[in-house]
Amino acid sequence: MLFYEFQFLVFSIVLLACLAVVSRNEGKKFVLLVASYVFYMCWNPAFILLILFSTFVDYLVGRRMAVETEKRRRRRLLIVSLAANLGLLGYFKYAGFLGDSLLWLLRSGGFEPSWTTINVLLPVGISFYTFQTLSYTIDLYRGQIPPSRSPLDFALFVAFFPQLVAGPIVRAADFLPQLDHLEHLRFRRVDVFYIGRGLLKKVVVADNVALFADAIFANPEAWPSVVIWLATLSFGVQIYCDFSGYSDIAIGIAGVLGYRLPKNFDAPYFAHNPSDFWRRWHISLSSWLRDYLYISLGGNRGSTFATYRNLMLTMLLGGLWHGASWNFVLWGFLHGLLLIVHRAYSGLRARSGKPIRDRLWKNVLSIAAMQYYVFLTWVTFRLTDFDKMQVALSKFVFFDFDFQLADRGLGNSAIFSSLFVLGIFMLCHGVSVYRRGDVEARLERVPASLLFAGSVVGGFAAVVLWPLEKVPFIYFQF
Repeated sequence: MLFYEFQFLVFSIVLLACLAVVSRNEGKKFVLLVASYVFYMCWNPAFILLILFSTFVDYLVGRRMAVETEKRRRRRLLIVSLAANLGLLGYFKYAGFLGDSLLWLLRSGGFEPSWTTINVLLPVGISFYTFQTLSYTIDLYRGQIPPSRSPLDFALFVAFFPQLVAGPIVRAADFLPQLDHLEHLRFRRVDVFYIGRGLLKKVVVADNVALFADAIFANPEAWPSVVIWLATLSFGVQIYCDFSGYSDIAIGIAGVLGYRLPKNFDAPYFAHNPSDFWRRWHISLSSWLRDYLYISLGGNRGSTFATYRNLMLTMLLGGLWHGASWNFVLWGFLHGLLLIVHRAYSGLRARSGKPIRDRLWKNVLSIAAMQYYVFLTWVTFRLTDFDKMQVALSKFVFFDFDFQLADRGLGNSAIFSSLFVLGIFMLCHGVSVYRRGDVEARLERVPASLLFAGSVVGGFAAVVLWPLEKVPFIYFQF
């Protein structure tokens, strides 16, 4: 059930009608929990058992940990939670990957095993709700939050449908306190704005440029550098608008229901260094990896080598979180390498004692260099075939100045439409950086007539540019 399908519209109307007649907080939470389970079961009813299992295990672990004072026993309870959640994630997401890797290794050594590839169907959203429940037990183990004493509250925290299948990853400390008091339905400008912006990002921008990127990356050998560049830009815009669009819709829907979800993107394509990029891109995941993996490994508390090791391990595992494939590991390695280089350079600058002057031309160059690297790594993210990846990377880095496109079967309309949509994105992305700040406060100052006109224009753009093919959200597969 996609957010922009008619099925979801019916689901939303029924849910809002039910919530409108519920007067007590417990009743509202029960309705939301049932709706969340129904929403998830629309993908595959059987996989609801996984969510129920994680909810049951972590709730019981949390209650037991709350009364346990001995550190060794608390650690054992934490291990139970980690083993249960990561065991499920590991099997469903990485069993096939590990089996394929072992087969390749054995065949490279001259052996021919009798078994074949393991095919395991990946449950939608398992990477997100697994990290969400783990954050609860880890925070509880660290003594940073109190245990949830309501099974209903905890179950709704795990399964809350707006962000269940693709984030943002919500912390228990942020969400559980919101369930203590009754929240009424509200239709604020900011919530409607987030939903509308997310839909436009997805259907107008992401799904349109996806068609061009898919066509080119299916056979990168056939295209010159200029087309590879355009396809790479298209995919970079696609994955940003697809994922941030989902986050926007989730934040808006949660707002209508009376709850707050964390911001997940903050104009990442204007980041001027790798640390800045990861403070802006998929914020809920990057902060999760920082707080629960990087710091747990030791962070920057040890030697310089240990700090670099922790950075690299964090990014390698962050890459592997995105998918069970070696290209994601390579993507994580490249970002980890850049973080290490940036940290080393920053350390040298700090020890030199030279003041860092904030110059416009330096900022522009740093943004351009950072985004060149980011889009280069998107090639490794997009292509799982390493032969095709090598060809695309070579043409991306070593520009061939071949602009003869007429005889290659690439119509002018395909290039024009992609450039048109990319131009819309760049304009809006730039405006979002220029007008950063409190979105809600700015919207309240905008006249209703202007908001109505903007809605009409947005609706017209959605109708005209509605993609011919339905493209699922990219992060559903992660």
